Amino acid sequence: MRRFCTSGPVDKRTCYYVERLDIMEEALDKIETWRYFTVSAPRQTGKTTFLNEIVEKTKDKYLPIFISFESYDIENKQQFLKVFTEDIIEDINYRHNIDLELKIPTITDEIKDLIKEIHMKTGKEIILMIDEFERFKSSEIINDFLHAIRSIYHKKELHKLRSVILISVGYLSGILEDNASPFNIAEHMEVPYFTKEQVYDLLNQHEKETGQVFEEEVKELIWHNAGGQPGLTNALAYDLVEKKAKNEKIITEEHFEKTLNDFMYVYIDKNISNIISKAEKEKELIMKILFEPEGVKFAIYDERIKYLYLNGVIDNCDGECCVKVPLYYKTLYAKFKPQINGEKNYMATLKDTVREYIKKDGSLELNKLLKRYIEYIKQRRAIMFKGRNYYEGVYQYNLDQFLSLYIEAAEGKVYPETQVGGGRIDLLINFNNKEYLIEVKANITGNEYEKAKKQLIEYIKRKRLKEGWIIVYSSSIEDFEYILEKYEDKKLHIWFIKTNFESPSKIR
Repeated sequence: MRRFCTSGPVDKRTCYYVERLDIMEEALDKIETWRYFTVSAPRQTGKTTFLNEIVEKTKDKYLPIFISFESYDIENKQQFLKVFTEDIIEDINYRHNIDLELKIPTITDEIKDLIKEIHMKTGKEIILMIDEFERFKSSEIINDFLHAIRSIYHKKELHKLRSVILISVGYLSGILEDNASPFNIAEHMEVPYFTKEQVYDLLNQHEKETGQVFEEEVKELIWHNAGGQPGLTNALAYDLVEKKAKNEKIITEEHFEKTLNDFMYVYIDKNISNIISKAEKEKELIMKILFEPEGVKFAIYDERIKYLYLNGVIDNCDGECCVKVPLYYKTLYAKFKPQINGEKNYMATLKDTVREYIKKDGSLELNKLLKRYIEYIKQRRAIMFKGRNYYEGVYQYNLDQFLSLYIEAAEGKVYPETQVGGGRIDLLINFNNKEYLIEVKANITGNEYEKAKKQLIEYIKRKRLKEGWIIVYSSSIEDFEYILEKYEDKKLHIWFIKTNFESPSKIR
């Protein structure tokens, strides 16, 4: 029986496997038309699995050779040519069960003679695939190697080198721009994350083979939280079937909630750990991307942005930097959220308990709790916001911290940036199996205000709820205000939070 594989490359015999038909067709077409091209993808996207599949689909007709430069810490050209040839011999033996003796080139230009010799001894045209190409440290050797490949490219039919595929975690433009005319921007492919259909296909394979069923909402939650990231998608599914719902017929939202909590706060997941590690190296930029509403323009030639992008931390969302994988966003949000040291003692004193905010039917009196929040803001006044950047994330986290303090005391949960039927709500409260949706806005215009209301109404409808909340922080209003608006049978509770307090030294 197959399983969800959490480390690659994926073996189709033992693991559930998603066919990447769209990009596979493109890659095979390039090979058939003698193209030399590059392939890039952040780590844990299924890149190596995809390339192994290219080998499987071409090995009957051609001779695909798949090697890696990951450990090529080599400065000597002769040593490089020796290791390069030995790796080719080993891969041909491993993948094709052909034992070859090949002459090791004495100079880089003799690589074309090596290719000819392989063709003569196997009778097949060659596909040369080199993974981790950017890891090679010696620029001099790489330059010579690329010049040799370029000279072969101009007579590729003669040398029988049908295709060369250079593989990396990101763009190779910096390495290739001066050296290799066959490799240009038009001959570049990216391995994308899974689509929603591919995620569902993966989960459906498990259902068909085991009879264990994912609730539809759970499938949506896996798709949303992993954002189609292959490694994370498999990791969430594996945890559900092997731990949270093992030996149960139906995998429920309750199971998923436990899985999500463990990934955020308990497990040391390699995907998430890698993202946090890379984000910490560009903490200031990540803070802006996470918490500043106007966003950070995506520019691949900004080395900080390029570093975060190539390592799968951020992506390009309509020209702005974003953390596209929601589970990564939630984890980074928790990791880098603005610290509000000492505020807990002001948010809830010894006299404050959650009981007075719970109705007799067990539902939450959220408006009453928000009145207590305003009391806290009034008490803290300028001290609360002094020295802080007035970006949306600071306010959202402050509200998140306040609500969590009360709601988690009654075993409820507050979730940031949660999927709601195709969109994201800033805060979602789950309390006694009832959900409360909260949109947080800061210093918005009238048009943005109207858009926020319209958006929240749509979220309420999708969740089949009766009401929702908008919290507007503003430095331009004179005082706090509450407004109730009705749209057919839906209610919008709108709270305006004043932020323009005088500093304590000016108050007499």
